[in-house]
Amino acid sequence: MFKRVVDDEIELELATKYIAQDIFDIIDRNRENLKNYFSWLDTVNEVADTQKYIKVQLELMAKGRAIYMAIRYQGKVVGVIDFNAIREHNKTIEIGYILDKEFRGKGIMQRAVKELCNMAFNAMGMNKVIIRCAHNNPKSCNVAKSLGFKLEGTLREFEDVNGTLINLNIFSMLKSEYAE
Repeated sequence: MFKRVVDDEIELELATKYIAQDIFDIIDRNRENLKNYFSWLDTVNEVADTQKYIKVQLELMAKGRAIYMAIRYQGKVVGVIDFNAIREHNKTIEIGYILDKEFRGKGIMQRAVKELCNMAFNAMGMNKVIIRCAHNNPKSCNVAKSLGFKLEGTLREFEDVNGTLINLNIFSMLKSEYAE
């Protein structure tokens, strides 16, 4: 099993069917907040939906196109983070994440994203890491900003979330800008 120690509090672990319940519970507990940012939320209504998603992500990982991981904080699954678009041909990779509302404000996501940047730049040989955030999700945007990501621009009225077209902010970091 893939497991990566970030620090003495945080580990990243490959998401498998064995932690599908934990991931589903995070999504379900945070549904009210997440509905403002994600169009896929209505497709996750039971643990079986999360299990199917994990299976698809493992298939994408086998093809080198994605890596979907759980974030453990002090041993408890508190969120997910992924490389959701690995583009080997132009050395670009995208990161996405969700953190349980009960664990916000502890620097967990900043540390997890920094570790994924380390993996992307140093282990995978990527040149650019991208984070897309809903413009109306300041906490998510602040994760990118706090780590030194640059705002490249905004995709206006880009994603349909519950019948509303929302803007997506595109943040990026180049390997030359990455400070370990």
